[in-house]
Amino acid sequence: MLDSLSEVVFRTDAEGRWTYLNRAWTTLTGFDVVASLGARFLDYVHPDEVEYTVTLFMSVVAGGADHCHHETRYRTRDGSYRRVQIRATVVRDTAGAVVGNIGTILDVTAARRDEKTIGEHAALLDLVSTGVPVGELPVGVALYDADLRLWRGSPVIDEIVGVPQCVGDRLDQLTERLSPAGPHQRCLGGEWGMIAAALATHHAQVGDLDLRGEHDSARSVRITVIPWLRGGEEMLALVFTDITDLRRAEREAHRLCRRAERGRAWLAASAEITTSVLAAPDPRDALGLVARIGRRTAAADLGILAVPDEDGALVVTAAAVAPDLPADAEALRGLTVTRDPDAGADMPTAGQTVVLKGLHVRGNRAVPTPELTLTGALAVPLRLTRNTSPIMILGYRSSSPHLAASDIELVEAFAADAALALDLAEAHQEHARLAVLEDRDRIARDLGDLVLQRLFAIGLHLQSLTRVAGDLISARLNAAIAALDQTIEEIRRTILHVQSA
Repeated sequence: MLDSLSEVVFRTDAEGRWTYLNRAWTTLTGFDVVASLGARFLDYVHPDEVEYTVTLFMSVVAGGADHCHHETRYRTRDGSYRRVQIRATVVRDTAGAVVGNIGTILDVTAARRDEKTIGEHAALLDLVSTGVPVGELPVGVALYDADLRLWRGSPVIDEIVGVPQCVGDRLDQLTERLSPAGPHQRCLGGEWGMIAAALATHHAQVGDLDLRGEHDSARSVRITVIPWLRGGEEMLALVFTDITDLRRAEREAHRLCRRAERGRAWLAASAEITTSVLAAPDPRDALGLVARIGRRTAAADLGILAVPDEDGALVVTAAAVAPDLPADAEALRGLTVTRDPDAGADMPTAGQTVVLKGLHVRGNRAVPTPELTLTGALAVPLRLTRNTSPIMILGYRSSSPHLAASDIELVEAFAADAALALDLAEAHQEHARLAVLEDRDRIARDLGDLVLQRLFAIGLHLQSLTRVAGDLISARLNAAIAALDQTIEEIRRTILHVQSA
């Protein structure tokens, strides 16, 4: 139930180290919950606010209070900071000593930004109401009357919107060209849009929207809708700020962060491949590890390794599937992989990477497995030094087949590391086999050069004693000599067996 909450629920020990965090912690900061446990909460506080946080907490503890409520900035995984609101309760034992804290962390970054924006725009509106020429304002301001028709507007509006706004134009003409900039942004018009909310609540509303110009060039704007009264008449002010460059920079930063995260994931997967494959006792287990790690790292629904047969068809040798797929990894082994007839590309037969629109895994007469179809697939060959070259195929059930070049490069890098790990695993196995053969040769040499010669010498010595011994002793010596001959023959057979194995 705690994991379903949108705010972070935490618990710390007496030293301020996290002992519990719900899933909202990852949503807020990007840090993994398990990896964060045991770390100090001060490690995430902005350096400029650490001293203030410590002082506030110590004053609460020393004063005997049980509650602490303050705002600060918390570090996120991409290096930025989010403004958060913390409500903490001090936990004490029966003796009154502090044993930890429990509480919640709420992200208020957007709320504080909106408050600041609304305050700035309200100040601009005051300038407009006092008669300052709207053309001198740094942002676009449009004033609408009670009928939501343009009463006054700044030239900056025309530059931002891309279409001249004339006095008397209805606000609907503008709202139709604006759409929410993100899934969590509201629209400008409509029954539940920012305009309706501002008029109903008499409070300013702020949001980011995308605007498409007449030449189909998209721009991003931050709009503050401010209701106000002029001579008893209810008016509406819209303050426009062009944030196209800001949004482009944010998207580029997010793209770089995602790429860096994926790069770290691929490096971790490559290290896992190397250590896991080398520890795999069986080559088939090693192939299965490659398929499982490849599927998990690529966030794909299916990860398989297929080998061309005599007819050139790809046959599954190892597989790993997502839990919600109607297929079993072991059941896929031995099945045939084919491409969608409308894929527009052939399967990789010459060692090249191929992006496919569709992928089919179908059974044969001996294995009546239902056909498994994926909407997109990336087929990457594993370039191994041995003759048989498996092909790693990462299937995507819902992703677009048009993968970015950077994603393909990462998958190819993973395939190269996996191929190297498989080659290393095979080299280690060959080295172990050669070591066993060398031990057998050494044992055979020792048996032939040392043990057999000693036994043969003992037999000759015993045979010489039979000439001077009595009949009873001679019989016993002859029996011992026969046993030695039999032992020598068995050792020779053992040596031949060891050398031929």
